[in-house]
Amino acid sequence: MRIFKILGIEPTKNEMEIKEAYLNKLSDTNPEDKPEEFMQLRKAYEEAIEYANQEDEEDTNEIDNTEIGLWMAKVREVYNNFRARNDINAWSELLKDDVCQNIETKTDARDALLEFFMQNYYLPSAVIRFLNEFFNFEEDIDELYESFPAEFIDNIIVDGIKYDEYPSYSLFEIKDGLDYEAFLTDFYEMNRKYRERDIEKTYDLLQDLKEYGIYHPEVDKKEAVVLYNLDRLDEAWDIISNIDPKYNEVVEADLLKGMILADKGQNEEAKQYYKTVLKREPSNVMACEGLCIIYKNEGRFAEARELLTVINSEGYEYEEIDRLFDELNQDIINDYENKVRLGQDKFETDKLLEIAHTYYIVDRLDEAYNIANSIEVDENTDLMIYRLFARIYLDMKKYDEALKYADMWKNGIENASEKKLNNFAPKYKSMENVYFTKAWIYNQKGENNNALKELNKSLEILPNDVQFLNMKNKILFANQQYEEVIKVCDKIIEINPEVSEAYMMKIRSLYELEYLKEAFDECNDILYKDPYNLFAYIYKIRILIEVEEIEMAKEEIKSLRNEDVENQNLDFLEALILDYEDKREEATEIYKNLIKKLEEEDDGILAFPEELYFYYINEIFNTDEEGDVLELAQKGLKYSPKHQGLLYYKGIELSIREQYNDAKETFEYIAQLYPDNGYSDRKIGDIYNDQDLYEKALEYYNKQIEKEYDIDDYFKRVQVNLELLNLDDLYKDLVYLDKNLKDDPRLYEYFGIYYNMIDNAKKSYEYFIKAKAIFDNSDEYESSSYLEGTLGLVCAKLGMREDAMKYYRENYENTNDPSDLIDIYNQYVKFGDFDKGEEILDEYLAAMNKSKLSAEAMSRMANLNIEKRNMKAALKTFSLMVKPEPDHKRDRAKLLFYTGNYKKALKLIEEAIKELQFVADNRANYITAGRICLELGDKVKAHSYAKKVIELTPVDNLKSKVDRLPYIYQYLGDAYIILGEYDKAYKYIDKALTSPRCFFCSEVKCIDAMCSLAYLEYVKGNIDKVKAHLDEIFKLDISTLINKKSKIFLIFIKSLKHVISISIP
Repeated sequence: MRIFKILGIEPTKNEMEIKEAYLNKLSDTNPEDKPEEFMQLRKAYEEAIEYANQEDEEDTNEIDNTEIGLWMAKVREVYNNFRARNDINAWSELLKDDVCQNIETKTDARDALLEFFMQNYYLPSAVIRFLNEFFNFEEDIDELYESFPAEFIDNIIVDGIKYDEYPSYSLFEIKDGLDYEAFLTDFYEMNRKYRERDIEKTYDLLQDLKEYGIYHPEVDKKEAVVLYNLDRLDEAWDIISNIDPKYNEVVEADLLKGMILADKGQNEEAKQYYKTVLKREPSNVMACEGLCIIYKNEGRFAEARELLTVINSEGYEYEEIDRLFDELNQDIINDYENKVRLGQDKFETDKLLEIAHTYYIVDRLDEAYNIANSIEVDENTDLMIYRLFARIYLDMKKYDEALKYADMWKNGIENASEKKLNNFAPKYKSMENVYFTKAWIYNQKGENNNALKELNKSLEILPNDVQFLNMKNKILFANQQYEEVIKVCDKIIEINPEVSEAYMMKIRSLYELEYLKEAFDECNDILYKDPYNLFAYIYKIRILIEVEEIEMAKEEIKSLRNEDVENQNLDFLEALILDYEDKREEATEIYKNLIKKLEEEDDGILAFPEELYFYYINEIFNTDEEGDVLELAQKGLKYSPKHQGLLYYKGIELSIREQYNDAKETFEYIAQLYPDNGYSDRKIGDIYNDQDLYEKALEYYNKQIEKEYDIDDYFKRVQVNLELLNLDDLYKDLVYLDKNLKDDPRLYEYFGIYYNMIDNAKKSYEYFIKAKAIFDNSDEYESSSYLEGTLGLVCAKLGMREDAMKYYRENYENTNDPSDLIDIYNQYVKFGDFDKGEEILDEYLAAMNKSKLSAEAMSRMANLNIEKRNMKAALKTFSLMVKPEPDHKRDRAKLLFYTGNYKKALKLIEEAIKELQFVADNRANYITAGRICLELGDKVKAHSYAKKVIELTPVDNLKSKVDRLPYIYQYLGDAYIILGEYDKAYKYIDKALTSPRCFFCSEVKCIDAMCSLAYLEYVKGNIDKVKAHLDEIFKLDISTLINKKSKIFLIFIKSLKHVISISIP
C-alpha cells in the first residue's frame, strides 16, 4: 500500500511500528521547510493507524459465531481474494447459504453485506448487479436510504448497478499475492489528479502504480496520454505501440497514435489512424476533431466542417468545436469570395449550394438567398434547394414560406424514384430530417405541440438520434413537462454518456420540479467526473441557497473564487445570499449591474436570466428604485415565457397602469399554467373591483374562497358586498370572521360600516371605537384613511357634537386632505357658529392654495352668506364671478328663485342643466327648474321636468340604493308635488322619513325630507301644518332660527335645503 511506502515500512497492523516509522521520517521532514511533504507524511500516518484498527476489527469479526457472522466470514474471504471477488460463481455460492435463503434472515444478511461494503467497496459492477437481482436493492431503495448513508447507496449501489466500474476489473491479469486493494486506492488517487489537470503529479503516481507488479492496460493508456500532454511524444508512442493488440480498442490505441502523429506533423499517417477510428466509431469526437484540423490545413474546408456536423448531431458541445466550426465557415466564405474576385466564379451546383448553406449558417441570409435563387431547380438539385430555402425562410422568420418549402421537400422525397434518391446525400433525402426541420419551424413559430408531433415522426425513424432527442427536450422543457424531460435525458445518457447537455437539462428539470436532493446528487456526479464543470457548481450552489445552507454555499463560491473563477453566475448567487441575509441594497446593486451587462451583451453565460429579472423586480417593487417593472418583466419572460413570478409582476404592473384587459389575460394565463397558484382568482377579482365591476369581482372572490384563501380574501368579499349593498351576505361574512379572528380592527371597522348602513348609529359607534383603540395601540395594523371621518359622521348622527368635531379634525390631520375640513365647517354652520365656520373656510382655502377671488372661494363665500341669511351679499358675490362653472350657476339660480327673480333664475338653471346633461345627475336641478316654472305659471314645462325626475328614479329595484333611500324617495316626493299628485308625494316623503338615514348623512333626522313635507303643506295651503313642521325642523337644526322675517321665504329655503347646499358638499 502506498501509505506504507511513504512511511518506509512493509504493510503492518502493529501501531508501534507505524509510530516509530512516522517519527523517523518526521525527523527529516520539517513542516516549515517542506509543508507538502509533511502533510503527505501526516496523512499516511493517520491512514496507516486507521488501517491497523480496521485489521483489528476484522479479527474481532472473525470470531462472530452467529449465523450471520459465520456467513460474513465467508464473504470477507471471497472479497479478500481478488480473483474470487471477480467471480460471479463465488458470490452465487455465498447466496446459497441458509441465511440468504431463509426469508427471516435474508434481510439481516443483506444489511450485514451492505455494512461490509461501506468499508470494502472496490466491487465489479457485474457483482453488484448480480447481488441486486437477489436482494432487490433497487426495489427496496427507500428502505436502504433510511438505514445507510445516502452517499454510499448512491455512489456504490445505484451507480454500481447503472454504470460499469472503472477501470474494468475484467482486464486485470490477476495474480495471487498482489495487493489489488491498495493498487485501486492509488489508481483512483492518480485519476483524481488527472481530472484536476495536475499532469506532473499524475505521472509520478503512475510510476508508483507500476511498483505493485499489477498489470492493467488502462495504466499504459493513461501514461501515454499524460506523456502526450507533456509533449513527450516519442515516449508516448513507444508505450501505446507496445500495448498488446488485444487491448487496442479498449485503450483507444489508434486514436492516440493519430493524435501523436498529427502533433509530430505526420498528417498522412495520422489521417489513416483517425479514419480507422471513425470507421469503427463515426462520431468519435477526438478523431473527428483531429481529422477536421488536418483537412482545414489542407484547404478541404467543407469536408472538415462535415466532420464537426457529425459531432454536433450527437449532442456534443465543446468551445473548441464551436470555434473550429466558426473558422471553417469563414474559410469557406473567404475562399468563395476570393475566387469571385479573381473571376474564378464557375462553380459546380453542389459547391454553390454548400456556399449558400454557409452564408445561411453565418446569418448572412440575403446572400444565401441570392446564391440559392441563382441555382436552377431540376431533378438533381430540387431536394437540396427546398431544404435550404426552408431553413433560410425559417431564419428570416417567414414561417409560412419555410413550411411551404419543407412540404415541397417532403413531397419531393416521397415522389422521387430510388434512382434519383441515390444521387443525393443522406441529409437531403432522409424524411427524418424533413420532420426535424418542420419541428424546428413550428417551435420558432411558437406552436410547440405541432413541433412535438413532427419530432416524434423523426424519432419513429431514428429513435436514438441525439440531435432529435435534444430538441425534443428543449420543447418539453419550454412546455414545463419536466418529468418527460428527465426520461428523455436518461435515454440520451444511455445512448451517449458524453452528451453534457443531457445532464444539464436533467439537473434543470429536477430543480424545477423541486427534487432538490436528486438535482444536488446529479451535480455531484458530474463534478466527480468533471471537477471543472462550472454549470454543475452553479446549480449545486443554487440548491444550497434554496435549502438555506448558506455557509456551505459561501464555501463553494469561495473555493471557485480562489481558483480565479470570474463568472456572472457567481455574482448572481452572491446577490441571492446577500438577499437572504437581508443586505438588500447590496443585492439590488448586483442585480442591476448584471442586468446592464446582460442587456449590453447576452453571451448565454447566465444560467438564470429570468430569475435575475425576477429578483431585481422583487427588490425594487414598491420602492423609489428606478426601473420599469413591466419592461423588466417582459425582458425576463423572453428567457422563460412561463415564469410564474415574472407573469405575476407583469399582471400586477398592468393593473397599476389600468391596462385591465391585459392584466386579466395575464392572470388567466397564470391560472391556465399553474391551476393551484392560489392567487389568480383574487387578482382577477381585484381587476374587476378596480373598475367598479363589483358583480364580476364578487364572482372571482367567491372562486378564490372556494379554492384556497386567506383571511384577506374574506375582507375583499366583504368590501365588494358592501359596494353591492348585499347586506345579508356582508353580515354572514362578518359573523364568520368574528368567530375566527381575535381583535382584528378591520373586522370591527366593517361592523361599524354595516351598522351605520342599517342606521344603527349606536352599534356603529361601538364598533368604530373598538377598531380605533386597536389601531392606535398596535403596530400590526395600519388604520384605514377614513376611520376617523366615518366616526365623526356617526357621532354627528348621535348628536355627539364635540366628539364629531374631534374626530373630523383627527381625520384631517391623518389625511392632510383639505376637503376633509368641510366636514368641520358643516358642523359649525349647522349649530350657527358662523364665525368659526368662516375660520375653517379660510383654513380650507389656504390649504387648497386658493385666492379669495378664485371661483371656488367666491362660490363658498356666497353659500356661507346664504347660511347667514345675508342674501344681498350672496347675490353680490355670485355676480362678481368670472366664467362661473355649472355648479355656480345652479347655486345662483336657486338664490335668485328664493328672492323672486324667477326669469333670471330659470335662465341660469337651464344653462346649468344643459352643461351638466351628460356629466352629472341633474335631478336636483330638474326639481328646481320645475318649481321655478310653477311660480312662472308654466305648468306644462314644470311637469316635464318633474316627469324627467320620475323617469330617472326607478323604484322597482332599490337594492343598490339602500344606502341612500331617503335621498331617492325625496326626489320622487318633490316631483309628485310639482305634478300636483299630493297623495303620492306624501307617500314617498313618508318613506324618506321612515327609511334608514343615508349613509353619509350627519343629521339626527332627515331634514331634507321634513322640508319637503313643509313645502307640500305650503302648496296645499295648510299654513298651520307648515308652522308645525318648521318648529320641528328648527329644534333639529339651529341654523334655521336665524332670520325668520318671511315665513314664505323660510319655507322655500328649508324645503329646498337639499338643492341649495346649506351644507357645502
